[in-house]
Amino acid sequence: MSLRMQTVAENSARIALDWTFVILRLPKLEYLLLNLTALTIQLARYQLAGSDVSEYVQSATGCTAFVPPKVSACHFCAI
Repeated sequence: MSLRMQTVAENSARIALDWTFVILRLPKLEYLLLNLTALTIQLARYQLAGSDVSEYVQSATGCTAFVPPKVSACHFCAI
């Protein structure tokens, strides 16, 4: 399996995986890049929050009332 990318015209690129390929124009590539960047940031936030979520779940286990999370648990929320 080989992935190749080459410029086809001034504002487009050809991306090929083995014998299958797509040609994308610059606006579509920019859109995909922005989405991938946003997804990467979101994944990093989920990974950072893993220990806080585990701690919260352990403290809330067995409780009969709502246990609010610590204010410091959200590093990205504007509270």
